[in-house]
Amino acid sequence: TMGFALGSVLAVLASGFTPAQPPNVLIILSDDQGWGDWEINCDNSTGYCPHTPHLMDLATKNGSVYFHRFYAAAGICSPTRSSILTGRTNERDCMHTALPCCSEDPAPTCAMGAGGALPTDSFTTGTAAKNSPLGNYATLYVGKWHLGDLWNKNIPHMHPTWPVSNPGLVGFDKWIATQAEASNSMSNCGCFPVNHTNPGPKPPSGYPTITPHGDRCVVGGGVFSDWCYPCTDYYYANQTDLRNVTALADIGVKIPGDDSVFIVNTFAAFLDDFAVDQSRPFLAQLALHGIHEPHPAMPEFYDMYDKDPDYLGALTQMDTQIGRLLQALEARGLADNTVVFFTSDNGPHQGDERTDIAYSTAHSLRQCKGSVFEGGLRVPGIMHWPQGLKGRYRNVTTPVASYDLLPTVMDLLRVKSTNNWTIDGTSLLDIATNPDSNAKRERPLIFNWDQPVANKQFLRQEAVIDNEWKLLKNPQVGQCDQQDGFAFNYTMGSMFLFNLNDDIHETTDLKHSYPAQYQRLMNILHEFHLSINQSQQHEAKCTDLNWFVDLDRWMG
Repeated sequence: TMGFALGSVLAVLASGFTPAQPPNVLIILSDDQGWGDWEINCDNSTGYCPHTPHLMDLATKNGSVYFHRFYAAAGICSPTRSSILTGRTNERDCMHTALPCCSEDPAPTCAMGAGGALPTDSFTTGTAAKNSPLGNYATLYVGKWHLGDLWNKNIPHMHPTWPVSNPGLVGFDKWIATQAEASNSMSNCGCFPVNHTNPGPKPPSGYPTITPHGDRCVVGGGVFSDWCYPCTDYYYANQTDLRNVTALADIGVKIPGDDSVFIVNTFAAFLDDFAVDQSRPFLAQLALHGIHEPHPAMPEFYDMYDKDPDYLGALTQMDTQIGRLLQALEARGLADNTVVFFTSDNGPHQGDERTDIAYSTAHSLRQCKGSVFEGGLRVPGIMHWPQGLKGRYRNVTTPVASYDLLPTVMDLLRVKSTNNWTIDGTSLLDIATNPDSNAKRERPLIFNWDQPVANKQFLRQEAVIDNEWKLLKNPQVGQCDQQDGFAFNYTMGSMFLFNLNDDIHETTDLKHSYPAQYQRLMNILHEFHLSINQSQQHEAKCTDLNWFVDLDRWMG
């Protein structure tokens, strides 16, 4: 049986490796990037795969581990983003589902706090760095947040305990973040509206609410136009502002092109201002907006492709900035002792710019974002550390998950949790250095989140993965069409058992053929439920859901 004792803490220092200098940590998170949305898992002879040479190089160079079975903690974004920071499954902190986006500025009647928030007393990657005995770590968070309101909006249905939840409250010295998703090209172009007398033609766009108020914005079709998305902007802490945050548009800063260029530039400035000059180690978390829709490509990347040019071009422009990011480390002499993690928050979303979602799941994995099937959960996963992971790259098939990142950071930085909350993950260092690339994982992976369904109701999807065995409860199609040949029962309580070694497509239900395995995984899930109740009541203290009332914010 699994041990989910209240207050259990991961045993660190397992690897025994001590670098000469405290290691730097860089966590890069893409958005909605499928397992097949990069060269390593996609057959480019089809013409429906992106060119991603920098990600390919990062995954396969010396000092790298490519995790062939890296799982997002959930099939949707907020739960996974919470798990990366906390090392816990999202349900422990009542992060039940994707929070309402409230991306537009000022969004006066929309609050993420109507759906939850990351508890501000969580032990996170940021607080791990600030408590490390190895050095005075500088910390940075840039990009998508989507874990609560960046400022107190003072409107009904806010979370009663955490009306504000931003990176500065969980250990990050410097932060500049969007409330939720944003375009990966010219992300705040809509914050500078122009009243055109005769706007140009409406370009093709997968986003339904573009308006003719743009000033050379890119919204699709590989062209600059008079059309724009609604205003979505970055915010940074500013105690002199009435909201305690200031938007870039407030100070006249317009992002002129690829959004990830802005993120990389911000990171490079951080290195120069706060880390290198002061000889301080750093931990930085960069949450990219690619490839969440809307995902228009800048013209030079759009023009690279004949098929799905916006979707594929957006992936390649993101990959180009991954290259710049790695070069920034190299140019400053930081590459060898910086531990770089790269992954995505969930599987791919169909969108209007993707011909067939199957290309984004390598024609191997079932379904997509929003589904507990493999296509919704399995994502790219890379760890790179030349100084600590010496030798040729390794392709590891041991299953790992996004909530393993915090325990790995704790291991690297020689720090223990300050709040003794339950941690579900395990350090990746032992797995990355194990001579057996196919070693079994000791602790099963568990997935649990609420998915919006018809009639403004939620259905809880769950899964347990214990190496080759996978139990599913209430699996849903997700945010794409049902794939051919994959019909299944949608009724409440549907249960499935698959052997992923023999059936990566998840087509053959084995619960009646292997009743002992089925019951064993059901017992694990039941014990997990009991531990979740303990965490919600006694750790996060988030069980008062009287404020969780306005389903129109998700289903409207």
